[in-house]
Amino acid sequence: MSKVLLCSHKSDADGIGSVILGKMAFNDFDYKLFEDPNDLEIKFRRMINSRELDKYDQIYITDLSLMEPSISMVNNSLLKNKLLVFDHHQRAIDLGLTKYPFTTIIEEDETGKRCGTELFYRYLIDNKLIPYKKSIETFVEYTREEDTWDWKNNGEKGRKAHMLSILFNYYGREEYVNVMYDKILNNDNFYYTEEEYNIINKKIDEYNRVLKEYTDEMVCLVDSFGDRYGVLFSDYQYRNEFPEYIINAGNPWNIKYVVIVALDKGEYGQKSYRRIDDNVDCNRIAMLHGGGGHVGSAAVSINESQNKKIKKMEKKKALEFIANSSYEVE
Repeated sequence: MSKVLLCSHKSDADGIGSVILGKMAFNDFDYKLFEDPNDLEIKFRRMINSRELDKYDQIYITDLSLMEPSISMVNNSLLKNKLLVFDHHQRAIDLGLTKYPFTTIIEEDETGKRCGTELFYRYLIDNKLIPYKKSIETFVEYTREEDTWDWKNNGEKGRKAHMLSILFNYYGREEYVNVMYDKILNNDNFYYTEEEYNIINKKIDEYNRVLKEYTDEMVCLVDSFGDRYGVLFSDYQYRNEFPEYIINAGNPWNIKYVVIVALDKGEYGQKSYRRIDDNVDCNRIAMLHGGGGHVGSAAVSINESQNKKIKKMEKKKALEFIANSSYEVE
């Protein structure tokens, strides 16, 4: 019996979707979750050096990509024969990580936008590691729509896809894994219960109230490309709700994107970039500040010294400082 390790992104429904599929596909299954590619690179390198990975017959990385030097260490060792990467971030493509034979990194192809969970699912289906089931297929498609923002253009189906994110924030990672695993395992079709709809409606009401409070204190700035953007402090769980809220409010700030500074994300915080104007490339902007992601959404980590500095500053000055800061490993 093969022993399997999955390494995935801990922050959203896409990263955790692969965990749910892995639990279905493999009997002897471990998983580890990481904040971002930098976190993965450091900890994966430690696992290589400690030989912790030797006990696994197969290793999967989803919704994240290895970076240097770990990826070269894998490529120059026997690990390359038992490791597969399934990622969809433009940053990984821009860094040239598609050249390795063990990486599958696709942001968009002729079928549309992809996500880590969907790429992993197609591999599992193609290799008969998981059975076809309508409930699984729907769960994977909802995860893809939510993570790629396609949900915004798909009417009622899209709204149901976005509900995954709301439930993820409500349940938390471990309970979300258990609830969704049971839901798709024990039902032929994927559906939400009446109790879940009640939770979702209450969370939407909460979002509308809380998002107004946060945007009332938003600071507007102009970036190096001449684009006006907003920057604000917020709890991490609300980051994906801001674009829709701002658009529905008529965008009175006339901003092209918003930067959400969440100090409760990870050890020291994270900046999440979310597009308001379809002509903005959030990945390009985030990469200039030491991060990356997708055209419509990206992120940059905040380091310890930046975190300490902004906590001593007046809010407006703190937002201006962190908006213009770049991430550096300390």
